[in-house]
Amino acid sequence: MVGEADRTVLITGGSSGIGFEMAKQMVAQQATVIICGRSQEKLDRAKSEEPQLITIQCDITEQHEREVMCDRISREFDGLNMLMNNAGIVKRYQFAKEGELETKLFDEWRTNFIAPVLLTRRLLPILVKNKGSVVNVTSGLVYVPLSIQSNYCATKAALHSMTQSMRVELSKLGIKVVEIFYPAVDTPFQEGQAPVTAMSASEAAAIALKELNKGKEEIRVKMAAYLFILGRLFPKQIVPLFNKLNARDAREYNHGN
Repeated sequence: MVGEADRTVLITGGSSGIGFEMAKQMVAQQATVIICGRSQEKLDRAKSEEPQLITIQCDITEQHEREVMCDRISREFDGLNMLMNNAGIVKRYQFAKEGELETKLFDEWRTNFIAPVLLTRRLLPILVKNKGSVVNVTSGLVYVPLSIQSNYCATKAALHSMTQSMRVELSKLGIKVVEIFYPAVDTPFQEGQAPVTAMSASEAAAIALKELNKGKEEIRVKMAAYLFILGRLFPKQIVPLFNKLNARDAREYNHGN
């Protein structure tokens, strides 16, 4: 993996939350950082806070918008050597009661799994040329899922599996594939329902970036590391226990809906 100052990185969903914190910290290490997101307003706000960021408005779930962005990157940033698939959405609902299940299922799969996989494939030629890396952002919930976020957990588990397969195949092309497993982080992503144990986006990004700079391929941030261990040691007990401990979130959802 190239040195910190030699990075040219595209971070999806980089206008807020962990993606924005990661972008700022990479800029501080002299990297060239491109962020993309759906909202031009959020991109403008990010740019005003960190003027060195390069911003591109793009809904990565839309093929045409992906193509336009990738064409621009190929023309203007042909030194791209890192893709960080950070964008994601979560929808909280009860599987047995949700009235718009199909729409919510597809929205999460398109954003959390299909889009990052297709974007990676589209940018593969430039990443191969530059002996670059792909960084997929998943979650500690791939090990211990939450029932109130069942589909989100499933999409991240799928991306986790795809990442492992990508690592084997793309290593033959000189590409390093990294996975960052985040715990609960207090960001707009949580829609005001972050647990009391949630860490700040700044701290989460700092820990992940430190390990990324060391060349780690699997980076489990704080609580995500514990979930990995507990899932291995107590596979039958940990899921119901973890859901019970997080029942506050489910109660808040039911009271608000």
